[in-house]
Amino acid sequence: MLVNQFAIRSFRETADKDYITARMAYRARLIQPYRWSALHCLEKYVKGILLLNRIDAKNLGHSALPGIERINKHGKFKIDLTAATVSFIKNLEDDGAEDRYYLVSYDIEPLDIIRFDRAVWELRRYCQSLDYESTDMNGNAVNMLPHEIERIHQAKDEYEKGTCITGGFLEQIVENKDHPAREALIWKNLFFGLSRRKGVKIHPDWEAGNSPFFLNPEIIDEVVKYVTIPKDIAEGVRQFARQKAAEKEKSERDAKKAMKFTFEKIEDIY
Repeated sequence: MLVNQFAIRSFRETADKDYITARMAYRARLIQPYRWSALHCLEKYVKGILLLNRIDAKNLGHSALPGIERINKHGKFKIDLTAATVSFIKNLEDDGAEDRYYLVSYDIEPLDIIRFDRAVWELRRYCQSLDYESTDMNGNAVNMLPHEIERIHQAKDEYEKGTCITGGFLEQIVENKDHPAREALIWKNLFFGLSRRKGVKIHPDWEAGNSPFFLNPEIIDEVVKYVTIPKDIAEGVRQFARQKAAEKEKSERDAKKAMKFTFEKIEDIY
């Protein structure tokens, strides 16, 4: 029981807070902290699922998909995610959402907040103790895992709001109309809240940003003299710098050839 309390407080409740923080950042058009908080939110839910159901959660880093794969391979149960949610999480991980220092470029799709809300809605429902025993009317021990999985899948199929978690932090906020975080949680949210709305009006904003290393990769060796840059990122920037240098050299050669050709044509005319 104490281990479960640790998992809930250290993983699920901190993930819930990251979820609301990410929504606040998105609404304020602070896309980098939105993406960072979104990925941290999802990876904490995954680690919470693992620990609450006594599956090894070590050495996963700031990522969610490897933990989901570990759960699915373990055999106790499988995480049922839509292809759109898997794609959303993969985009966060592939585009370096864990990066806090703008070392890599980023982009989001229009209506990204709705994809994020759905990902939390699909994943968080598993972040509770599912694999435990109870006693039936005859005093016999009954493993509750199949019943719990059926319950949460049925709730998803019926498109119930929330995630079948009793007394969770998000659920408490939804119920408490005076909670200061409530407005940020339910704003344009199709998956958490008390309303029965089926749609929301939201501007389909798109945003992308180029990292300083994308714009000027040649600065990498000077930068690493003064700050620590992950080795894989530094090497990738060096390769990109060499590629850009080669493209620039080729472009200059082609320009010289074109200029020479032009002068030769002029000479032919005169």
